[in-house]
Amino acid sequence: MPTSADAKLKQKNYLAIAVQSVKRLERKMLLSLDNGNMRDALHNTMELLTELRTSLLSPQNYYDLYMHATDVLRRLEAYIIDEDERGGVSVVDLYESVQHAGTIVPRLYLLATVGSAYIKSKKAPTKDILFDLVELCRGVQHPMRGLFLRNYLSQVTRDKLPDKGSEFSSESSGDVKDAIEFVLQNFGEMNKLWVRMQHQGALRDLGKREKERRNLKQLVGTALVRLSEMEGVDLEMYTEVVLPKLLEVCVNCKDVIAQEYLMECIIQVFPDEFHLHTLETFLKSITHLKSKVNVNSIIVSMMNRLSNFAKTNPEKIPEDVNIFAMFHRHSGQVIKAKKDKMALDQILNLQTALLNFSSKCYPEKLEYADHVLGFTAEVVSKAGGSLDDTCTKIVKSLLTAPLETMQLAVLELSNYLPLMELLDYSDRRLLAGRMCEAVVESGEGLDTVDKVVTFFKFIEPALKDQKEKKVDAASEGYAFVKEQELVARVFHLIHSDDTDVQYDMYLKVRNAFGKGGTARIKYTIPPLVFGALSLVERVIARIKEDGAQVKYKPKKIFVFIHQILVSAYTNHYAETAVRLFLKSAAVADSCGMESIAYEFMVQCFIAFEDEISDSRAQAKAIALITSSIEKFQGFGEENWDTLVGKCGQHASKLLKKEDKARAIVNCAHLFWPTNQGEEGKTRRDEKKLLKLVQRSLKAANDCMQEQVELFVIILNKCLFFYEQEVPTINLKYIQGLICLIEQHLPNLDDDTQSDVDTKAYYLNTLKYIRSKKDAGNSAYSGLDLNSIAQN
Repeated sequence: MPTSADAKLKQKNYLAIAVQSVKRLERKMLLSLDNGNMRDALHNTMELLTELRTSLLSPQNYYDLYMHATDVLRRLEAYIIDEDERGGVSVVDLYESVQHAGTIVPRLYLLATVGSAYIKSKKAPTKDILFDLVELCRGVQHPMRGLFLRNYLSQVTRDKLPDKGSEFSSESSGDVKDAIEFVLQNFGEMNKLWVRMQHQGALRDLGKREKERRNLKQLVGTALVRLSEMEGVDLEMYTEVVLPKLLEVCVNCKDVIAQEYLMECIIQVFPDEFHLHTLETFLKSITHLKSKVNVNSIIVSMMNRLSNFAKTNPEKIPEDVNIFAMFHRHSGQVIKAKKDKMALDQILNLQTALLNFSSKCYPEKLEYADHVLGFTAEVVSKAGGSLDDTCTKIVKSLLTAPLETMQLAVLELSNYLPLMELLDYSDRRLLAGRMCEAVVESGEGLDTVDKVVTFFKFIEPALKDQKEKKVDAASEGYAFVKEQELVARVFHLIHSDDTDVQYDMYLKVRNAFGKGGTARIKYTIPPLVFGALSLVERVIARIKEDGAQVKYKPKKIFVFIHQILVSAYTNHYAETAVRLFLKSAAVADSCGMESIAYEFMVQCFIAFEDEISDSRAQAKAIALITSSIEKFQGFGEENWDTLVGKCGQHASKLLKKEDKARAIVNCAHLFWPTNQGEEGKTRRDEKKLLKLVQRSLKAANDCMQEQVELFVIILNKCLFFYEQEVPTINLKYIQGLICLIEQHLPNLDDDTQSDVDTKAYYLNTLKYIRSKKDAGNSAYSGLDLNSIAQN
């Protein structure tokens, strides 16, 4: 039994022999033309075209042979046209003589070639020659040979049709109607030949014939392309002549492959404006197609084509025609007619395309989208059980489609959430994330309580765990972080000009965020706190500007913030809680609310004492607390002393000597406040400041590492205090610090990067002092740097 490889080798050999013969006869033909012997040239061409009578080649190989042969015919056509113009050959006589050739396939190829030259000469009416050729081609009824012959006829006449504005169009030669009639006749015959291929040969070769037909479908499709390229095919001509004829051919052929391909061709090759005005006619014809035709894909293809057009050209959608209603009606008829034969994924695909069409063509008609979603939810519910992967993917795309054009308007779709709830938890989470992305990208604000409640209901899978399925944030990693960051970004879109409404919205958000568990509040609580702090400032500004009566005063909002932070958040994220307490205290202090600011500081110290155990985290936290206290301006004497004392106490208790030295010298700033005006000056205590500096030096001296670096840090602090005119920090003290550093400087290792950085830090400090001296600053004139190296 011959194998596939043997068959391919035979095909290759057949093709090689045929092409070799064509090339040999081509040379003979060209030699005859050079000698001016037209009779021999035609004879050689006839013999060459005889190769096209073969039945041994597959469609792909026959196409290669066809291309070689038609290339020769084009050269012959060009020669005939030139000779006819010079008077060397009469194209009229040639057209008559070639009709007497003996073999029909070569005769018709040659006749089409000479006929093309005949039309070019304008010695006879164009329409007469065209219809003569299209009728004569009926003589070849072998499907493949006839198909290629008519394709050649279409090619050689495409630039010679009596189209609108063409040089071949006149009252006697024909008009655009004749051109259309010729193309439609040729197309109809090509389609018949293409369909006939299905029914020739043994039944066991049916699959092979279908494959061969699909390989040749482009030959049929090119005829429709020729039709769409004609200038004379306007909307009126398309509506009255072209489309009815094409649909008649398509319906009457009674072939599944042909009907599917031709309907798709009609959709793709003709302009969108034509489809918009003939949609009813097109959709009606679908009901007359064979039952096995995938009409679902045809309707979807048309909807996708028109929705893409509407997205870029919304002004061209006719207002007097309800296109959505047409698609909806005919889609329903298709589903009803094939109720038992149509798979769920096909129905869902149809509804997805319908929704995509309505959201792009009629974004303001929310009821259209809602109706589609409701129908889909009903279909999915009736299907029962869980959806397979294909259907799940389609439903997700169906729910995603409105987000691109409607954004927050989807909140008004009553059937959106019921359909969404038919998906499992993981799919709903993904969809919730996509909703957040769409809203963030649009930048559209959530400005009412109802919008906030509804939207957070939609994205609930991203806000809390399902009872039977807990989210493992650690295993999900970046995906979980990205999801929660999107939720946090959505929060920043919540805004109302009315501060009372804003607070009501924040209450709803807190309820939603509070159910998210410890993993989620890490990302969602901080933006809520900052939003509430911003709201406090807005409320105070509103009261000051117009004396408005507000429902929620600043104290109420601070209580709201306090309740958020003293809950589980502080227990799990104490370091961030310390920062948020400090920020809240700073805002309360700037608003003149000392008692509230003090309460936030109390909670800050409690979080520091009870929840932060890591020594490095403690050092960072006490540095933040110290710098924050130093900036406060509204604290009374008692509260101020308490906070300063507490800060110094915790600084002294740090475990590492290095951290203790830094923290204590930072606390020295608290005894010389610089931003509290006259009241701050009364709180200055140079003796306590000096005491803290000395304690810091002692802690630094006890360090085994970073000793010199700490000395340099303390030196810089003392330079600052000296310039702030602290009496106890004088030039003698600074001189002593410099000498201390010089004594320890040889201990630094030039091969260690940290020691190199410390030395550079010290040299830059000296450079600063020298610049002051060189600038004539009398405050530094008594400092002796002569004994210190320059670098």
